[in-house]
Amino acid sequence: MVLILVIVAIFFAGCTEKPIENATSGAEEVASEGTLNSTEWNNKGVDLFVSGRSEEAIQAYDKATELDPQNVYAWYNKGYAYSYMGKYKEALDAYNKTIEINPQDANTWITKADALNNLGRYEEAIEAYDKAIELDSQFAYAWYNKGVALDKLGKHDEAQLCYDKAKELGYTA
Repeated sequence: MVLILVIVAIFFAGCTEKPIENATSGAEEVASEGTLNSTEWNNKGVDLFVSGRSEEAIQAYDKATELDPQNVYAWYNKGYAYSYMGKYKEALDAYNKTIEINPQDANTWITKADALNNLGRYEEAIEAYDKAIELDSQFAYAWYNKGVALDKLGKHDEAQLCYDKAKELGYTA
């Protein structure tokens, strides 16, 4: 979980110009601020999410993706917010859209795989972890979580190889 938060912090770095204190004060403000562009709506969503207001953040991400359906950051952030809320089907939809826009991002493949894992769709999760590993073979977290999915399928020897690779790359569970 800590690694996910670090990844999100890196992903969000530089995406927002406003300090968190300037996040809007209510959901009605999110719905009514129609003059913002897609990037600004995404930034507002980040501010709201970091402030612990996930539902309102999703409303802001929705506005961002309505204005610019190719805003990969808003799609990814929407998926992350849904995952955080335990709404993995909705998260998966957002991650799939993110991948449609940018299929070369290993982080998105990981978060998609995590959502699939949480939905109990282990075979599909393994395929997504494999894609993340294909894009970044040094992604220890992907190796470890692939091992988790393999364990859930009873493929313990294969899982152990993944755990060993993750450990070799510096991952500590």
